[in-house]
Amino acid sequence: MRSVLEAPTPIERTAAGKLPLGRPSFLAFVADAETDKLLHECVTQLALGQGTIIRGGIAKAVEYLGQHRSPHILIVDISGIDLPVSRINELAEVCEPGVAVVAIGNRNEIGLYRDLLQAGVADYVVKPLNTQLMAKALASGRAHTGDASPIHKKLGSMVAFVGTRGGVGTTTLAVNMAWYLANRQSRRVALVDLDLQNGDCALALDIKPNSGLREALGNPLRIDNTLLERVMTPVGERLFVLSSEEPLTEDLHFTAVAVETLVSALREQFHYVIVDVPRIPAEPYRRALKMADFRVMVADQTLRSVRDTVRLRTAIGEGEGKRPNLLVVNRHGEGGRHAVTLNELQHVVEVKPKSVIPFQPTLFTTISGGAKIAAAQRAKFTDAIAALALELSGRPPERRRWWRADR
Repeated sequence: MRSVLEAPTPIERTAAGKLPLGRPSFLAFVADAETDKLLHECVTQLALGQGTIIRGGIAKAVEYLGQHRSPHILIVDISGIDLPVSRINELAEVCEPGVAVVAIGNRNEIGLYRDLLQAGVADYVVKPLNTQLMAKALASGRAHTGDASPIHKKLGSMVAFVGTRGGVGTTTLAVNMAWYLANRQSRRVALVDLDLQNGDCALALDIKPNSGLREALGNPLRIDNTLLERVMTPVGERLFVLSSEEPLTEDLHFTAVAVETLVSALREQFHYVIVDVPRIPAEPYRRALKMADFRVMVADQTLRSVRDTVRLRTAIGEGEGKRPNLLVVNRHGEGGRHAVTLNELQHVVEVKPKSVIPFQPTLFTTISGGAKIAAAQRAKFTDAIAALALELSGRPPERRRWWRADR
């Protein structure tokens, strides 16, 4: 039997210098040869750019987009499908933000049309198709591309991690959560380290930081997809990192508007934007916390951390509705009998921890060959990360939870 605390395996890396693959202009998933032929004609006439037409209908689309980049315009054939709206909702789960979906089918029903539009479809075209109808629908799809409905107006979720004090493991949790969402839930994830001089996200992932984050925050008017693809560092196929290591001798200044512009651009391209926010009472960092869909406050069981958790809750507000605060107690067990108990912490802070993450230092042992990701291992730490990811996403991992196999 293999030990639960086996040495971590190296993280997956994309080849050096490889940029994130851009999104195709369009993809089409069709159920028959006649539709295939007509779409080829429409694509040529409308000059939609690079794209692919695939036989297989919406079922194939869901399978394919779970593993590949989403296009700007997506055409799906729902002919002969039972519960087509449910299948569209499944499709929305795997699509990246900013996708415009055009559905084609064989049911001419006004009720279905309305339900599909409510589900986020840009247009619905009933067979038999013709070039004029498809051209109009595709033009509608292009008009919707980039809008901020469940599919083409969907934006990624922003999760801000902030420590109640230094040294509680905020960066460790942010990095492992980003890796877990990318590799265990097959989401596209952007990890942003807002500490431009002392941040450790790049170090934890064993990648080389660059000046791209500073460039983006210093020139928010230049932030676009082209800039982001150039300055982000890929770690595997779905995780992309913005992290700098600027000289300590320089005075760095960027605005709250720059942070908001950057995060807004990333939310249009990624399912999750994980932001490691410094514990500094400055407006750019307060804006990052205010924008977040989830604010994860990381504490430990020290008296100082308990005090500062109370202060942090007061500073950032209670969180309400769709923007909750989540208290995470990290390194549980590290202080032994000298630590503040969970009951004492909860009594003082007046909020129950959403997650208690055990202290397992052997998971983070670094050996020759690069950084390690603890969330890739079978351990109680990983179970806690999985539970927190479920809280953030509302969905279990797409891959079998093999790390429980020896339990």
